[in-house]
Order: sequence, then structure tokens, then C-alpha cells
Amino acid sequence: MNSTISENKLVSPYFIFFLIHGAQTGIAVLTFQGKVSKGAGSEAWMSILALGLSLHVLFFMMLYIMKQAPAGDILSFHKALLGKTLGGVLNIILACYFSIAGLAVLYSYIDALQIWVFDGIASWEYAILLSCLIFYLVSGGFRVITGIAFWGVIIPALLLSTIFYIAGYLDVSYLQPLFNHSLKDHFISVKASVTLFLGFETVLVYFPFIKDSKKASKWGHLAILVTTLAYTIIALVTFMYFIQGKLEHLTWPTLTMIKIIQFPFLERFEFIFIFTWLLAIMPVICIYLWSAVRAIKFTFPKVKPTYILLFLLVAYVLVNANLVDLYYTHLIQKVVIIMGTAFLFGYIPFLFIISVVRNAIINKKKNT
Repeated sequence: MNSTISENKLVSPYFIFFLIHGAQTGIAVLTFQGKVSKGAGSEAWMSILALGLSLHVLFFMMLYIMKQAPAGDILSFHKALLGKTLGGVLNIILACYFSIAGLAVLYSYIDALQIWVFDGIASWEYAILLSCLIFYLVSGGFRVITGIAFWGVIIPALLLSTIFYIAGYLDVSYLQPLFNHSLKDHFISVKASVTLFLGFETVLVYFPFIKDSKKASKWGHLAILVTTLAYTIIALVTFMYFIQGKLEHLTWPTLTMIKIIQFPFLERFEFIFIFTWLLAIMPVICIYLWSAVRAIKFTFPKVKPTYILLFLLVAYVLVNANLVDLYYTHLIQKVVIIMGTAFLFGYIPFLFIISVVRNAIINKKKNT
């Protein structure tokens, strides 16, 4: 499956855990609670848990699709299924989705820096500084991105563990009454929760870079499970800390909670949290951008990846410099949610059905 990729570019199967979990743990950790609670209220943690568990089925579908692809990824599957031209069009659309998703993460993180830390620094200045770092990491190749994904899981996990510092402020009664919301309410919360799990679909592009891909599936499922449990626990802690009426009006619930954390040598812990959270959002952006660059490079082999990366990063800077209104923040996030939901719950099952039928036809021809 990955025979066309040199050995020195491959990573061990267990790294897929860090790649998937790292891609799903981004800026949404700081903002999701108020959005998901607008449907099922304090029961929204059930919606998150149900959605997370359903992703294991989607991951199984992805693995099956990649098994039928000539090069073990969705890019070669598109080409084999629809030919060079139509397959290339689909790959470019996929690259656009990955690029916009990466932009949304960078855009939201800069928004957090301006609100919580330095509001006097312009968006384009943040964008240029972060784009230089992103260029260095993505141009370093897939193994470098895997390394940053590893630290992007370990260090944020240590940071999030500080949330248990507020255990004494939690009130279990805020979770009651249980089972008091309709399926429609839970569906609203599920729709709002989709953005939490976006990112793992990039496995469809980088899977050929995993050694012994048969062993990688269990690590992928483990990553999705850990992400699901992490978001469920954070949601439960948040719902026990804030009453629902207040939570619905908070944009950054996680940062608001940790404001009460103080150490003798550090008064504003949220500052350290926000700056260190750069390690959490960097793998998300880098994986999205690397996937976008690879999709474009696969479609147009003569174009150098460096030029593609520079073009996308310049676009990131221009968007952050010119679209500074809050309206555009919501617009970009809405576009990503719509595209991500359609891709996960529409396009992947569609490709799975096609790959099953295609495989059955090929096997029938072989038998006859």
C-alpha cells in the first residue's frame, strides 16, 4: 500500500494515535461547551459521547475505502474511480476544504490571542508570525508534522489536567434532571459537536505514510475513543461549573473556568494556557495544510509543493488582514462545519458504498 513511499518518510503505526487525536484537539476545546448546550442543555455530554462513538463506524469505512485505492489514499481512489480529470477536480475540492479548515483554526486562535492577551496587535502581524512557523513545520515533511503532533497531544493533555483544580467548585445538581430533552434537542447538540471531531478525515490522505497500516487501525480507533472521552469529561466538568443560563452567553468557557487557577508564582494562568495551546492548534493547521498541499501536488505533479504552501499561507495572511469583523469569524466557522459534516456523514458513506459495489464487481469478474 505504501510501497511507492521511501522508508525514511514513513512513521510507526502507533503514531496515527497522535496524528488523529492531535488533529481533533484544537481551538474548539476552548469554545465548544456553550454551543453544544444550546440543544440538549446539560445533557449535551450524551450527544458528544454518541457522536464520538459513531465515528468508529466512519473510520472503518475510511479504512475500507483506502484498502481499495491503488496507492492507499483517497487521492488515488478518486483517480481510479473517475479518471484523471474528474478525479483531479474532486482532489482540488478536497484541498480547498482542508485549506479552509486550517484557516478557521488559525483565525480562531488569533481571535483568542487578541481577546485574552494582546488586543493591540493587529491580526496580520499574528498571521505572519504564525505562518512562518507553519511554513517551517510543513515544509519539513510528514515526519516533522508527526513529531509536532506527538507534543501537541502530550503537553495539552498536561494542561487540561489542571481543570481538575476546580473540582471543589463543581455542583452535580447542575446536571439534573437527566433524560429531560427530546431527540430533536440532542440532534441540535450533535450538529454543534461535529466541529469537535473534524480533523481525523485527513487520515484519508496521509495513511500511505504509516508503516504496516494493518496495525494502525487499532491506534486510530483508540485515538477517536480518547478524543470522545476527553470532550465528554470537559463538557461534564463545565456543565457542573456553570449554570445553563450563564454558559449559553460565554464564548470561551474553558478559559473562563481556568481563570480561577492561581499559583504563588503565577497569577494569570490563562495567559500561559493560551500561549502553550499553540502546541495544540499547530498540529491541526499543519496536518490540514500538508494534506491540502499533497492533494494539489497529486493533481498537478509539476507544481512544487513549496510554491503551493507559500500560496496558501499568503492567502491565510490576507484573510486575517482584511476580514477582521466578527461576521467573518462566524462565516468561516459555519462554512467549515457545513463542509465537514457533508464530508463525514455524506461523502464518506457514499464512497464506502461505491467501493463495496466496485469491489464486488471486480471479484465477480475475477471469478468468471
